Amino acid sequence: MGNVSYSAHISNGKSAITSKSKLLGVAKHNLRKYKSPEYSSDNILLLRGTEDLYQDVKNVYHQEFDEAVQQYNQKQKRADRRIDDYFEHVANLDQDMAVEIIFQCGDKKFWEEHTDKKEKMYNVYAYLLSTMERLLPNFKVANAVIHFDEASPHMHVVGVPVWEGAKKGLAKKVSKRNVFTPESLSVILQDKLREEAGSCFKFNVKEELAEKKKGRNHDLSVMEYKVAKETEHLEELQRDVVDTDNELFASKLAYRQVQRENEDELREIKQEISEKQSENLKLDYAISYKRDKLEEYEDEISRWEQFKNTLKTLKEYISAYLPLSPLIEEFANCVEHKKDIEAGNSFRGLLNALGQFLRAFKELIVDGMCWFPRLMRWKTSKGEVAPVFSDYRNEGYDYRLKAYMNVVTKEKYSIDSIQEEIKLENRIGTLEQLEQGIVAAEEMVREMEKTRIRER
Repeated sequence: MGNVSYSAHISNGKSAITSKSKLLGVAKHNLRKYKSPEYSSDNILLLRGTEDLYQDVKNVYHQEFDEAVQQYNQKQKRADRRIDDYFEHVANLDQDMAVEIIFQCGDKKFWEEHTDKKEKMYNVYAYLLSTMERLLPNFKVANAVIHFDEASPHMHVVGVPVWEGAKKGLAKKVSKRNVFTPESLSVILQDKLREEAGSCFKFNVKEELAEKKKGRNHDLSVMEYKVAKETEHLEELQRDVVDTDNELFASKLAYRQVQRENEDELREIKQEISEKQSENLKLDYAISYKRDKLEEYEDEISRWEQFKNTLKTLKEYISAYLPLSPLIEEFANCVEHKKDIEAGNSFRGLLNALGQFLRAFKELIVDGMCWFPRLMRWKTSKGEVAPVFSDYRNEGYDYRLKAYMNVVTKEKYSIDSIQEEIKLENRIGTLEQLEQGIVAAEEMVREMEKTRIRER
């Protein structure tokens, strides 16, 4: 096993979402509504929901509880016992009205050494989210977002714990305690999801997660997640800045958070800063801000150079593989026409050209079953899929199409349910498409560099 850290934090204690104001605070942080100078929409990626997290949660309440509330109200003889709006009703109770889970793979030190692999975490967190929804069906996800703008990429998931089976009151209600049981916290959140995350992390990042340590993370319901422990931005201070002992840092952070809000709020914060800081501190802030902007420009230049180097590498990769395009075409035609693939002569123990090519891309699923997701995929109504073949004794001489599998969720589909969509125009990831994409990307880089020069 590797030594890359994995953590899954569930909101609890001070971080518990027990009121509408706390839900608004989570929405403001997760979707960067305060628009700090470090904010970039390219680094805040939504996987579920919209840019209005508060409304996303309300929508889940309506979808899950409206029918149960209507049935409950019909049984009530007294008007004062009826519930008009279940969202407002729960908001006035002393309980969790929503739950937030934060997933993180790798600490600050790891990502400082693997900056070029950060973007791969989109695939890891997207797969982890879909797996969590499958393993915890009673946790209805309202909003999920990935943060790439901090030292370690991580994912915030906000949802509603829905429990059925109450003997009194509503037959269906919000209940964190009944959904996030000790078993689900330990077995699912820390064991099964850790295992699934490790598999996807290894496939995408080519590194292994560390094993779960004994005696650690045994009770996530009372563990406070310390994302800011190894990052420069200190997320916990961003959520609860009024509790920090560092008054100077809090004032500067508050100033940044309200810069883009309305003029009345901006004047109020400026007045507060003016009362709390001297002229020397204001001057110090201005110098610090200019330094930060200079570092941003330097980082921007570095990212552009890395992007151009990546394009160059991709072009060299395509040039190397273009001579193999007939073999790729032969493989794709066999899949689209449901033909068996004859890859060699088992009697002589020889592989033909296609067989040798497939062996280089083959990935074993279970004994006798394999697929080639890196070679060719098809876009379908089920998502991006790749064919699954039977391979007698794993010798690679003959392949027979058995099913299709989603490259992200790993869900399998029968041939009959999806074969009509496996055709030429639905191919993705071909060398021709990559080459066209690189040409377009190079043109975009040239135009954006011209625009950047004019703006400066």
